[in-house]
Amino acid sequence: MSKILKFLGWVLLISLSLILIILGVYLFSDPPQKIAIEQRAIDVVDKVREDRTTPDRVIRFLDQVVDQTVVMSGDVVPAPEPDAQAFAPYGEPTDHSGLKHLVNKGYSVGYDDTVPTARWSSYRVFPYEDVHLPRPSSFYVDNRTSAKVSTDEYVRSGYDRGHLAPNYAISVCYGADAQKETFFLSNIVPQLHALNAGLWKDIEQRIVKRYVQRYGEVWVQVGPVYGAHSRRVGRVPVPDEFWMVISEYDSGKKGIRAIAYLVPHEEKWRDTELTRYVVSIRRIETLTGLNFFPKLPQATQDKLESAVAPRAW
Repeated sequence: MSKILKFLGWVLLISLSLILIILGVYLFSDPPQKIAIEQRAIDVVDKVREDRTTPDRVIRFLDQVVDQTVVMSGDVVPAPEPDAQAFAPYGEPTDHSGLKHLVNKGYSVGYDDTVPTARWSSYRVFPYEDVHLPRPSSFYVDNRTSAKVSTDEYVRSGYDRGHLAPNYAISVCYGADAQKETFFLSNIVPQLHALNAGLWKDIEQRIVKRYVQRYGEVWVQVGPVYGAHSRRVGRVPVPDEFWMVISEYDSGKKGIRAIAYLVPHEEKWRDTELTRYVVSIRRIETLTGLNFFPKLPQATQDKLESAVAPRAW
C-alpha cells in the first residue's frame, strides 16, 4: 500500500509540474518568461528525478517530459551531420603545442609528453546492451609516449588513478579489448578519491545511461585544467579542475547542441544540482588553450561555444 501511495504521489507531482509548464508556454509568449516558468517547473521535477530512490522508469519518463521544454532543448546550431564513427563530432580539440594523438579502440587522447599528461580524451557513446565486464586489475605504461609514465608515480600519493575516458562506458559500447585500453596511463590523471568515486563518476554514469537513452548518440571530450603552480605526483601534475564538453546531434533540426561542465578538484561525493557546474565551452577554451570543433566554420563555433546551457541536461 505504501508503495502505491508513493507512486501516486509521484504521479500527482508530475501532473502538477506538467500543468506549470503548459501554463507557462500558453500564457506567456515572451521567451524569457517561458524559460522562467519552465525553470521553476523543472526545479520541482528534479526533486523526484534526482532522488536516488526514484525508479528508473519514472526517471526516464521525467527526462522525456523535461526534454520537450524550451529550457532543455536549447538552441540547436545548424551544422552538417558529424563524422560517422568519429570520437569527436567535428574534429578533436586542437592547440598549438603539437600534442601526440593516440587513437584507441574506443577513445582517443591528446597527450603532451613535455608535461607529461593527457590534455584531453574523446569518446562517443551510443545505445548498447548493458553487459558487465570484469574490471581489469592493472594499469599499463603507454609505450607510444616518450614520458612512459608508470604506476610508480602514484604510489602513496594520496590520489586515485582517475580515468578520463571512463572504463564502464567504453566497455559497454566497445567491448573488453577497448575497456582494457582505458587503463593505459596516458588516459589517467591524479584525482581525489571522493571525486573519482563520487560526483565525477555520477556525471560519467549520467552520460552513458541517461543521455544515451534520451539522445541516442553522444560525444564527450574530457580533460584537466592545470594552474601555474599545480602540485605534482611524481612527474605528473595534479589538475586544479576537470572539464567535460558533451554534444549531441539533432537530426530533426539538422544541428548540434552542446553543454560544458567545469568541476573543481576537491573531495565531492554527491551533488544533485549539476547546473552549478555548467559553463560555456569558450570558458573551457580559455582555461585550457584548446580549440573545440575545429572543422566547423568560425561563426558556427562562436555561436555554439559562447552560449551557456540554461541548466544541466
